[in-house]
Amino acid sequence: MKWVVIILVVVVVGAVGAYWYEGYRAESALLEQPVYRVLRKHEPAVYDKLVAEYKTFQRDESSRDAFINLANSEINLAATQSLAHASQGAVLALVQDMLVTARKLQKAPDDTCFRYWFPLVSGPPDVAKYIEPAAQAHTLDLMGEVIRTAAEAPVPLPDPETVKDNLAKVINETYEQYGSDAQMIAHADDPQVDRAKVCTITLSVYDRIMGLQPADSSALIRSMTQIR
Repeated sequence: MKWVVIILVVVVVGAVGAYWYEGYRAESALLEQPVYRVLRKHEPAVYDKLVAEYKTFQRDESSRDAFINLANSEINLAATQSLAHASQGAVLALVQDMLVTARKLQKAPDDTCFRYWFPLVSGPPDVAKYIEPAAQAHTLDLMGEVIRTAAEAPVPLPDPETVKDNLAKVINETYEQYGSDAQMIAHADDPQVDRAKVCTITLSVYDRIMGLQPADSSALIRSMTQIR
């Protein structure tokens, strides 16, 4: 019986040690990327979830794309929630990058671009399938900067009065170009909506916003996060 207990203790300790090493290996790999260092500091719940999922990926590399898509979705959500108080530079850099990515996804033969803009409607897109790893890593770093600046040097929300004219300008110009179809953005969750057209109109809206003066663009984007 004594030896059985000793063997059991050795097995349990070995299992705990293997689990600890696996976790250490997963964390070390992820922390090579700046965004995960930001998450560990400012979004620990997201960080812990992704580390746990990365362990699964290490055991089964066929789950690589699934992990990439999950990481993009989780970090994207955290960055979106941080946009309201992120720095002007971080906000504009991320939105500009999002426009580049959306144009790539627009060429996909499905509703990938729509899912990119509206992930809560039908789930996030298969980013791993269409966007090369270097571009994915760059986007994640930009998201990390949004999260970091919002946490470490939060910018106050702009007064709605200071952005209303620019918002009206963007809306009016969008209606002038697309007519009543411009309303599709407000009804993106309608199963009958033309998702390709919604993607095109959304790109147009953000192009117009980014065409404003940098301070105006940033203020309008941050204020739009408060629209429900």
